[in-house]
Order: sequence, then structure tokens, then C-alpha cells
Amino acid sequence: MARKPRPVDPADGPIQAFAHDLRIVRERAGNPTYRVLAERAGFGATTLSDAAGGVRLPSLEVTQAYVGACGGDVEEWTRRWHEADRKLATPAPAPAAEPAAAEPAAAEPGAAEIGAVESAVRPGAVGTVAAPARTEKAVGAPAGSGPYEARPGNDLGDAAGVAVDASVDLVEPPATLLTRRWPARWTTAGTVALLALTAVIVLVALRSTSSEHGNARTAATGPTGVGCPAPAASPGLFGGETYNVVTRLRAGASLAADVVAQVPSGCKLAFTGYCLGDVVVDVTSGSPDIRWFRIATGGYVSSAVVHGNPPAGTQPVDCPDGIAPPSSITLTAGVRTGEPGTLELRATGNHVAIVGYAAYLPRAGSSTPQWQQLGITSESAAGFTVAWKPGSPAEGGGAGTPVVAVACLGGDGPTAVADSRLVGRNGTATAMTGSELSETELTRARKAACRYPDGKG
Repeated sequence: MARKPRPVDPADGPIQAFAHDLRIVRERAGNPTYRVLAERAGFGATTLSDAAGGVRLPSLEVTQAYVGACGGDVEEWTRRWHEADRKLATPAPAPAAEPAAAEPAAAEPGAAEIGAVESAVRPGAVGTVAAPARTEKAVGAPAGSGPYEARPGNDLGDAAGVAVDASVDLVEPPATLLTRRWPARWTTAGTVALLALTAVIVLVALRSTSSEHGNARTAATGPTGVGCPAPAASPGLFGGETYNVVTRLRAGASLAADVVAQVPSGCKLAFTGYCLGDVVVDVTSGSPDIRWFRIATGGYVSSAVVHGNPPAGTQPVDCPDGIAPPSSITLTAGVRTGEPGTLELRATGNHVAIVGYAAYLPRAGSSTPQWQQLGITSESAAGFTVAWKPGSPAEGGGAGTPVVAVACLGGDGPTAVADSRLVGRNGTATAMTGSELSETELTRARKAACRYPDGKG
């Protein structure tokens, strides 16, 4: 059972309000799991979960990916992110000081005042420091010179341990205040204390900013703007069109590669070829794909997030973060444990990332057999398993049903790396010879096994 997320109260601050509303976006999308969102967004499930955790503000790129994967308004959330970021960058005003009992105007700062200043520079002492009792005018103000008070909400006078009236504007800087108000023996100590306090506040603010935003900003490895790239000088080898709300163009064939650009849906891109890299699940079909198209204007984009395929016969090339093409595959079968009448197809091989299966069976309402897709999977840890429940014994004949396992590059992306077997209802898998399966039929079988699962059969 999935763990319930920690509740966040939007009234607690901009980060919590941001996370609360991100969760609403996900709820409106039907509450997809973070694993499903990760496949759509190109970020890890943990990163996306943290974005709505309410602990820190996620990066703009993660926010756009989260909202885009949920089908939300990316432009609106881009504006919201900048608003939240501005709020977090603006320090909150200091609370207004309460009036205190008056002291004689000529009173000198004593041990209490010195203690207040010292407490301001101790580790962990942040914010407004308790000041000595106030008078209506500054201590030791020269006759006729006017009051020397702090601006409302600034509390500079308080921080220096000087009693002031916060109702009037500051007419001289803090250093002058210290010189005028304190006797000579206190001036140096007071100035040092004030400077130390300022340094402590700045350091703590920087540390806080780093802890709240550091992780999020580190994750943003690419540009934040979203727009179609300029048209390529040449049409390229083939073309495609983006259909996700936001599509990231990367420096290599990996979800970990730096983002070089972000484009909206409807962008037409020219490609000069393709290479093989990380598996990305096609949002529209749910099928995996390892093809990464090389963009004529620079960068790479996963085939899974654009409409378009390379011409038949085009071979993959090397690229940054690329992987080797499949070189061998072996099909095995067996009865699925605890499911009588159901077979489990498995495949192993070298550099295999996606496997498609097809069987030679009659279609519904017809007695003529043809190659039909049984499944396509990238679950290598499970052995690329697909469950198949054969029909009546007569469908496959006494020797078994012809079945192929094919190393696919993605939907409608078969390779010549395939293994064909006669699979019996008891799970036996016998290799087929050339006389049993011609090259023409094998080509059809490979195409059916790696067919783009669009639901059209």
C-alpha cells in the first residue's frame, strides 16, 4: 500500500502553499503514482514526490515537468514559481517593538545593555535583540540636534542596545548613533558588536536560503524558457513533432544529461539521425522506447515524446550517453506458476533493452492465422516476461504455436535480432528451422512483435 503523504498547511508559508496546490494538480489528473509521473516527466519519482513535500521549493524545471506530466497549465505554474521564489528571497519584516518603561535621559548603558549586545553575536542569536528600557529620546543626544531614532521595523537601534523611539525616521547611520549616544569607552565595543550581529544575520540568511533552495536549484541543469527552436537550415533526414506540454532537449541520450532547451507541444523538429540510450515510456501508448533522435539544431530528444520515426533501414549511430545495439536474444517458455493454462514467455540476450513477442494465430472471427503481438516490455529485471494464454489446442497444431521474441528499439522499431520457437501448451519451446519459418514470414513476425501498441490490432 502506498504511504500517505505528509499533510501540508498552505497557511504555513509560500513553500507549503506551493506544495499543497501541486498536490491538487496531481489529484485532478487522477492521482497517478509518482512512478508513472516519473516516466512522463523525465525526473525520478523521489524528486517529483519531494516537489510536493512542502519542505523546500522545487526547481522551476522540476515544477514544469511535474505539472506537464499531470496535464496542468505549465505557463501558469511558471509564473507561480517565480512569485514563490520572490517571496522566499524577500526577508520578512521584523516585528514592531513594544513600548518599554522610560529611563532617565542621561543614563549610561550598563551591564544589561552590554549583555543584550553580546547576545546578538552569539551563535544562533538571530533577529531583533532585546534592548534596554526606552526613553522618548536617544540616550545622550546633544541638545538641539534632534532625535536619533530607528526606522519603524528596522530595529537598528535595538540591535545596538540603544534605547530609541521607533516612531520617527533615522537621521544618522548606526555608527554615528553609537558615537553620539555612548561614552568613548563604549564606542568601539558597540561598533564591533553591531558589525558582528550584521555578519551573523547575513550568514544565517545565506545558510537558510541554501538549505531551502540549494537542492532545487542544483537540479535545474538547463534553461528555464519554453519555446520552439529556430528552424534548421536543412530539412534533415526525417522530422517529428512534439506533443507533451513541455519536452526537454538534452545533451545526450540519457534522462540524466543536461537540458539544452525546453519546447512546448506542436514544435516541428528536423532530425539528422538517431542513437540508442535510456528507456523512456511513450505517454500515449505506454510502450518503451530507446531511440533518441539527433536534432539538426543541436541536442537529442527521446523518440517516446515526439510523433515521427526514422525511415526504414536507418541504422543507429554513436552519441553521448549512448548504448550498444542488441546483438543476440534467446526465447524460453514455461507454465506460469499458479496459473494453469497460462504460459510465461521469457528472453535473455546481449544489449537487449526491449523485447516484443508475437505468435502465429488465427484472428478473432477468422480461420486464417497471422502474426499477432503478445506483448512488448522493457522489464529486464524480471526477464522480459510476458504472460500468454493460448487458445484451443487446434490453433497451434500438435507441434505447438510459432512464437518469436524480438529485440525492439521501440514501437514500430524491430531489429533483425530475433529467436523463433514452436511453443507447446506445456511450455516446451523448440527452435524453428528455415524451412518452418521463411525469411518473409520472419520479417512479418518481427514487425508484429515490435508493433506500436495503438490498440488497432
